[in-house]
Amino acid sequence: MSILINKSIKKLINNKNILVSKNFNKSQVQPASLDLTLSANCYRIKASFIPNNKKISQLIESLTLNKLNLNHENLLEKNCIYLCELNEKLDLPISFSAKSNPKSTTGRLDIFTRLITENGKEYDHVCKGYKGKVYLEIIPQSFSIIVKKGISLNQLRFYDESHNVKSFIKSQNISIYIKKNEVSAYKAKKNTGAINLTKINYYKINDYWDKIVPIKNSFIIEKDEFYILRSSENIIISNSIAAELEPFGDNFGNFRVHYAGFFDPGFGNTGRGTPAVFELRAYDTPFYVENKQQVAKLNYYKLVENTNNTYGKEIKSNYHNQKLKLAKQFKK
Repeated sequence: MSILINKSIKKLINNKNILVSKNFNKSQVQPASLDLTLSANCYRIKASFIPNNKKISQLIESLTLNKLNLNHENLLEKNCIYLCELNEKLDLPISFSAKSNPKSTTGRLDIFTRLITENGKEYDHVCKGYKGKVYLEIIPQSFSIIVKKGISLNQLRFYDESHNVKSFIKSQNISIYIKKNEVSAYKAKKNTGAINLTKINYYKINDYWDKIVPIKNSFIIEKDEFYILRSSENIIISNSIAAELEPFGDNFGNFRVHYAGFFDPGFGNTGRGTPAVFELRAYDTPFYVENKQQVAKLNYYKLVENTNNTYGKEIKSNYHNQKLKLAKQFKK
């Protein structure tokens, strides 16, 4: 099972295996993934759900509190559950499947998202040969957000399961970077204004985040608070591979890495590498963390073929030169 590169994704679009809207932007095709975009149809719902063998339209009817029209900007309130139909639809070949993950900005803003398919039995997975609409569950957790049609919160990567090859290459343990007397983390403030996702390099960091400057190479993550940290390791993803960040289980600590991230080919491939950025949250109790404490592992996978279209400055990737970097909506 191999990950498709941008050339193959474009072919799926041309062959109508991925159906896109008339407002489709070519920049949605990333080196080894496709950015999905919100349609105008969005619903505030009572509860999360997995369709199993039900039509999503039936569940929307029974669970909707109110409908939002994203042709105009709308507020998605913190800790409320929303379901948005996506602009893209799928008519995949029988051997093709897909997997979704939040975009980097989505994770850094603590927006919890999950892809849902018709009759789907699990989140974020698109079964082989799937035909139909795709939806995104959205739960803003630290900040209320303002969104409109066309915004991208998640991405989809595609697999050709007819390729009977071993795509997994290796795993690398990843740890956090904490240094005394240096800004080592950001903690989300509890009471803030909403964040308009269309406004880039706009918001003052101090209005939304507390800076964590520890007096030792360690500090305590407070219960139910949201933190941004960076990795100790610099990561290099070559043009022939992609990678996925997988959080460790509970046996590694009483906290969770909130989002599993996908790294496109070319990330950090500048010779020195680039650190990963983590979103961490403690649960049940406060938790002590220290420099170089392992929190996740990075799994490396082969692509179907090498790509010359890679993550970085040339395609205007937002986080190609990151260190401890917040979402692009905040002033540098």
